[in-house]
Amino acid sequence: MVPQVPPEEQQRDELLEADNAQEILAYLAEFHYASTKHVLLALLWGTGMRMGAARSIDLKDVDLEDRFLGLRHRPETGTPLKNGVGGERLVAISPDLAYLVEDFIENTRPEQTDDVGREPLLTSREGRLASSTVRRYIYDVTAPCFRNLECPDCERGTTAKCPESVTPHAVRRGSITHFLTKDVPTEVVGDRMDVSRKILDKHYDRRSEEVKLEQRRSYLDNI
Repeated sequence: MVPQVPPEEQQRDELLEADNAQEILAYLAEFHYASTKHVLLALLWGTGMRMGAARSIDLKDVDLEDRFLGLRHRPETGTPLKNGVGGERLVAISPDLAYLVEDFIENTRPEQTDDVGREPLLTSREGRLASSTVRRYIYDVTAPCFRNLECPDCERGTTAKCPESVTPHAVRRGSITHFLTKDVPTEVVGDRMDVSRKILDKHYDRRSEEVKLEQRRSYLDNI
């Protein structure tokens, strides 16, 4: 028997708030500029993509002149996209993110290939950044203690995850909510982040009803 879970309990509310994301990115820019952790968080926050999509990016998928990233489904070489070929797309990036990625590639990116000879954008000393490493990096940078702030119940110096840190998926959820709050149309957000309207409404959109009301009012006022 599969238990029936109410819809409100099916949704995980953890997300990285926009103000917190900007504070973390500002700290990384000042003290860890163009590090792998800096680029990883900036990429996930700025595009709202899944961590698997971020891992899949090769150097040849990065177009800095026209400022976009190509996401390709490559299951045969270890980097599938969640929605398969249907998840393939070009993702525009901001000038600031493009500049950061350029600095990373030219100056600080570990020059590695993966097991099949591809050149990943995000690398470690072993090759392509592993999913477990992506999670650990996001746990690290989103913990207040990373910025030398007070961390209740934190066991800093141990292998335990800081209770104040968030997951890569919470970064994605926060990014999507942030874009929606900034009045980016739902269809644009869905196409950019590769998520259907139904799933977006159910699992990602964390705008308050008051925010949604004011956004609808602003559109109606212009009619």
